[in-house]
Amino acid sequence: MRRLKLKKCKRVHSLHFAPDGRRLLAVGGYEVRGVQAAVWLDPHAGAEVRRLDVLAECAAVTPDLTRLALGGAHHYETGESVQWADTEAEGEWVPVPVVESVPENSVFGLAFDAGGTRLAVGYGRQSLDQPGSYEWDYRVAVWRFDPPGFAGDVAAAEGAAVLAFGPDGRRLAFTGGIDGDPAVYVHDLTTGGRAWEYHPKGTRTRALTFDTAGRLAVANARTVSVLAPDGGEPLFTLPGHTGQVNAVALSPDGRHLLTASHDGAIRIWDAATGSPVKSFDWGIGPVTAVAFAPDGLTCAAAGLNGRLVLWDVDG
Repeated sequence: MRRLKLKKCKRVHSLHFAPDGRRLLAVGGYEVRGVQAAVWLDPHAGAEVRRLDVLAECAAVTPDLTRLALGGAHHYETGESVQWADTEAEGEWVPVPVVESVPENSVFGLAFDAGGTRLAVGYGRQSLDQPGSYEWDYRVAVWRFDPPGFAGDVAAAEGAAVLAFGPDGRRLAFTGGIDGDPAVYVHDLTTGGRAWEYHPKGTRTRALTFDTAGRLAVANARTVSVLAPDGGEPLFTLPGHTGQVNAVALSPDGRHLLTASHDGAIRIWDAATGSPVKSFDWGIGPVTAVAFAPDGLTCAAAGLNGRLVLWDVDG
């Protein structure tokens, strides 16, 4: 087990291993929201190898770590509502015109698909309906990178802050996150219509993750519910956490789910049955992000105040 400490990154929002397992990317910022930095680490040496200081409302990274997207950066500096940069080169930020860049836009969440070729953007547009009254139009738009272009959008009940593509890219799930309604909506991107929706009991839904079979894991309050590809009542739940569940990750082979909670516990579950496999508590406080390494043998987790831990699953 190895411990690392990030500088100037109080809360890590997400962790991402490079496909070869030689780098670990941590994206973080403020206490509960906002992005201030993307930090690349050598997980074996425990050293920081690169840092990109940014200011944005939200961020997403492609699975191969080559493309970083920011949302809401125009609130802090001159730029576009949504923009991306090549993380392998010192290039300029490239605007993503899926959302018109005007001050009235708000970007709530971003997510790349499994191939890194499409970016989902949860946003809202405020318009003056009548004097003294403002109405919001909430949408989730999809931008295609190759070839560049708008790939459609769907209506949302409110700002979509947490988004996830299905394994084949046909389904897109989203929910309101820490500031919104807990309802989860799943849309079929091939038809543009809503496939199904799920209304969990807790007040906040903080993470969504599809498994390789198309089932959706929904982290709501202290429980993770796993739903069939066509929705309905949960197939099973993953209980046991005594604090809110902040993050869920799927192992590379699709056999296990990793859950992380404010109670400090990190649990591994059988993704097919929901049976508990192992539990860890490394004493890093509330855990805000987790990730499996590409070989499935190593895991990483982030606690508060920039504390990271890496360990062998079988260790």
